[in-house]
Amino acid sequence: MAQGTPSSSAMRIDLLETLQSAPLGAFHVRLAILLALILWFDGYDLYNAAYIVHDVAPLWHLSPSQIGLMLSCGLAGFAIGSAVCGLFGDRLGRRRVLLAGVWGAGAMSLAIGLFADSLGAFIGLRLVMGVSLGLLMPIAITYINEIAPKRVANVFTIGFFSLGWIGGATCSGFIAAWLSPRYGWHSLYLFGGLAVLLALVLQFALPESVSFLGSRGRWDEVRAQLARFWPARAEEFRRATLVAPEPTARAGSLAALFSAQYRGKTFCFWGMGALSLFSSYGLSGWLPTILIARGVTMTSSFAFGSLLVFASAFGSLVTGFAADRIGNRRLAMSVAWLLGTAAIAMLARSGHGSVFWIVVVAGMFVIGTQTVLNNLVAVSYPTEIRSTGVGVFLGVARIGAMCGPAISGVLQQQTGGPGAMFFVLGLALVIAAALVFFVVVPKNLPRGSAFGH
Repeated sequence: MAQGTPSSSAMRIDLLETLQSAPLGAFHVRLAILLALILWFDGYDLYNAAYIVHDVAPLWHLSPSQIGLMLSCGLAGFAIGSAVCGLFGDRLGRRRVLLAGVWGAGAMSLAIGLFADSLGAFIGLRLVMGVSLGLLMPIAITYINEIAPKRVANVFTIGFFSLGWIGGATCSGFIAAWLSPRYGWHSLYLFGGLAVLLALVLQFALPESVSFLGSRGRWDEVRAQLARFWPARAEEFRRATLVAPEPTARAGSLAALFSAQYRGKTFCFWGMGALSLFSSYGLSGWLPTILIARGVTMTSSFAFGSLLVFASAFGSLVTGFAADRIGNRRLAMSVAWLLGTAAIAMLARSGHGSVFWIVVVAGMFVIGTQTVLNNLVAVSYPTEIRSTGVGVFLGVARIGAMCGPAISGVLQQQTGGPGAMFFVLGLALVIAAALVFFVVVPKNLPRGSAFGH
């Protein structure tokens, strides 16, 4: 066990147990709000490309396959950023990577708003922006899971993830519906440039993850943070010998993900993540355009796009609650994905009168189940490779996300309609629903609403 010892007679305090047993306090909430703000811009920027298609497609003379490429280029950058961010997050710290991502995303959003005047320019800038965004979600998920008290870990993590990422993704449609008709599509990205202001705040307000500090033996900083998490024990922390688990792998080790202990779950996570996001981004990227083609107004179609993502927050909570009630996490996730498949099938045939509730169900179980999967991945790896595991998982999953809009566009172009697209998106969820049963349940899995056994 790694130790920080002020005196030989000091009592021993386990860092991990202390973090998990600490009462939920103001410092937890403050850090979670900062992470939620980071995820808000991540969600906003990832989804807003879907709301400029109506404007730029005739302006740039885009075919359906080119629209698919436009929607996918940011996801390609996201996959690259996610794949490498964990390596840096486990070696350099969570804070540095988050700051780099927020600065980069804000700067690139401003650049798109000011300089993207063609498909080529948009793709180039959006790709770089996607790399910056890719740094954010894996590290934010890692960070928030490292500070969450055990007895409220699932509500805490899913709640602030929903407030942040799902909130940003939901707001993107409403912001687009208000800004785009008045100021043009560029205004969506100029608005996203406000992330630069958030980056300034984070420079002074965001500390390093206490778990990372402990893994690096930075005990003075650990004591200071523990006192803020649990003020009543501040004097005890100052005098005690702090103990952190000995690392089971080299920090940021990619090879550890393929060791006998983690290999099976790593590949299962990758498959489920890619298939889930293939369906999620294929549906969300094309839904506004398909609804406009069916005669829905542009404003209403944007609202339906936001509704799709907003409903996912409820889907993640429902899936987690069901997992806890029935005592079988894998069954709950599988059923949720199958409900999402049914919603996609109904959406392919729905009329205007029924589309609202079908979009709600699709959002809950096509997109919402992914949140439960993200948190499961985060708690399935030890601290020294946690952000690496989450980052590579999201990077591989984003390959599916990138392929979703692109393949959906090709299918529509080749078949003359969205029917084949809906079939393929639904099939991806059916395969994910089967694959979940091959995941070995982690022995140290926190009990709670998001993680029923």
